Amino acid sequence: MQPDVFGDLDKFNGVLAKLDEIASRKSLDEHQVGLARILRFKQNRGLVHAALGYAKTIERASDILIAEVLNVLVSEDIPLETRTLAAGVLGHLIPHRHADSVSDFDLDRVVESMSYVLSRSHSPLLKKTLDEAISRARDRRRKRNGSRDCWSS
Repeated sequence: MQPDVFGDLDKFNGVLAKLDEIASRKSLDEHQVGLARILRFKQNRGLVHAALGYAKTIERASDILIAEVLNVLVSEDIPLETRTLAAGVLGHLIPHRHADSVSDFDLDRVVESMSYVLSRSHSPLLKKTLDEAISRARDRRRKRNGSRDCWSS
């Protein structure tokens, strides 16, 4: 993975231009550390929202990016629209996580956290998006484990 190339996150247009440039080269997978940093930058919600949009194109998701997208989902001080986008992004990233990852990162806990948000949400759209995301995560897990599901409801 490449080092973070996004520079000063207060420079919204510059960061967006860099994201566009990297996406056009189809090399966002190499810049997941930088995407994760943008997701932690809560001072500019528009930038967080944009980074989530780009994260939906990741082909081999890293643990750090999954963790930061989850942090956006569970942050109740973030607008519901952005949290809903994060739920959908998790539904994409979890099945696209490196199959050969050697890590102590616990995807079971990620899915548990998603389920918790689902159980507490009053938003029909967030519930629908989370339900679909959890289903995609479980489907991928079943395929990898030969139909054993360790994330059962």
